[in-house]
Amino acid sequence: MKEELLRLEKVSKSFTFGLFKKRTIRAVKEVSFSIGYGEIFSLVGESGSGKSTIGKIILRLEKPDKGEVFFEGKGIYSLGKEYTKQVSAIFQDPRNSLNPGMKVKQIVEEPLLVHGVENRKEEVIKALEKAGLGEEFLERKPENLSGGQRQRVAIARAIVLKPKLIVADEPTSSLDMSYRAGILDLFLRLREEGISTLLITHDLRAVERIAHRVGVLYKGKLVEMGKVQEVLKNPKHPYTQYLLETMPVRHPSQRKREFKDYSQGEEESPCPFFPMCAYRLKECEKEVKEVSIDGRLVSCNLY
Repeated sequence: MKEELLRLEKVSKSFTFGLFKKRTIRAVKEVSFSIGYGEIFSLVGESGSGKSTIGKIILRLEKPDKGEVFFEGKGIYSLGKEYTKQVSAIFQDPRNSLNPGMKVKQIVEEPLLVHGVENRKEEVIKALEKAGLGEEFLERKPENLSGGQRQRVAIARAIVLKPKLIVADEPTSSLDMSYRAGILDLFLRLREEGISTLLITHDLRAVERIAHRVGVLYKGKLVEMGKVQEVLKNPKHPYTQYLLETMPVRHPSQRKREFKDYSQGEEESPCPFFPMCAYRLKECEKEVKEVSIDGRLVSCNLY
């Protein structure tokens, strides 16, 4: 069996805003990574880091300016309707992603109708059960469900076609703490069935709980990538260190140092973290090298 399900090669994406005075933002900058069969791979970073844009590119909701995306060795834009059957999505807020006028059975059944699948009721019930819900939910509408139940309906809809990859964009951020663990554990159970997941999140605790590997994004650039335990326990890139040191703590006494903005009006550096980095070097103004440290990618001149 092939080990690589999805691969991004030097993917870049920019957006231009403004009617008279146009401004261009590079949302994703030459990002490359792969996701294996049955793997949970996570992208982390603060808001605006490019995580969701990458998710949209994989879902073909956005097209990259440069670079390519391959699914089982084939460019995703060479694939037809079968791609949407193999790759599905779970979005941040189920209140917005679920049609309030539809019953649960209609919501979960919709992908089956699009792809002309027979025995739909049976498949809907199977998907709901995998998502942790029973037949008693079939006739309910989203307004009659809790936040966690709505997200489970969204997951049932995403898995009803038995996809190979789920793009989960902040799937627990709108949920109460009491529901988050159950939803994360559900991704682990789906992994046992061979379903891969791209977990897009800013929640490092969620990453630590379920992901195999993690890629750290800052202003569209992949600054560090490796096995979760290695990256979180021994972060190499100053931005990864910043993320971990500013993560919410259980008690103020656990709070670590804060990073300061060292910028003095410099032009954009090849390293997007340059203005915040206390360890920056003179050569960081000109170029940034990518190195491999025990199989871990680090984009930093300190190594």
